[in-house]
Amino acid sequence: MAPAEPPLRPLPQDEPGILAIHCSDPRYQTHFQDFLRNELKLPRYALIAVPGGAQFLTLLDYLPKFSWAGWRWMKFMVNLTRPERVILLAHDDCRWYVETGFVRHPEGLRAQVVNDLRKVRASFLQRFGGLRVELYFARLQDGRCEFEAL
Repeated sequence: MAPAEPPLRPLPQDEPGILAIHCSDPRYQTHFQDFLRNELKLPRYALIAVPGGAQFLTLLDYLPKFSWAGWRWMKFMVNLTRPERVILLAHDDCRWYVETGFVRHPEGLRAQVVNDLRKVRASFLQRFGGLRVELYFARLQDGRCEFEAL
C-alpha cells in the first residue's frame, strides 16, 4: 500500500494571487514564460494555457459548453488564488483562430483577438469585480518576441 500523500498546503494569505491565461501554441511557450517571469517580474502565478488562450471564454454563442466550463475554471481559480491581477496573453498568427474558422481572413486576426481579449476583461470585471486585468499581444519578429500592452 502506497503511503498517503501529505495534504496540499493552503496558499499564503498575505500574498496576492496572480492568474495568467494564454494560448498553448508551442512556438510561444518560452516567450510567454519569460515575459511573465522576467518582464512582469512574477515569482509565481496560476496558469491556464489552452488553444486560443482566453478566447474560450467568449464562445457562449458558438460553443456554450466551452464557455460554461471555462467560466467554472475561472471561478475555481479565483476562489483558490484570490488574484488581484489577471494577465491575458494572446499572439499573432494564432492557428486556433484561423483553423477553426473564428476569423475568416488572416488580415483580420489581430483585430478579432484584441476584441476577444477586451470582451474577456469586461466579463472578468463584471463577474469578479475589483481585479486588475492586463492585456498583452505578442508577435514573433526576427527570432524575438515583442509584447504590446493593450
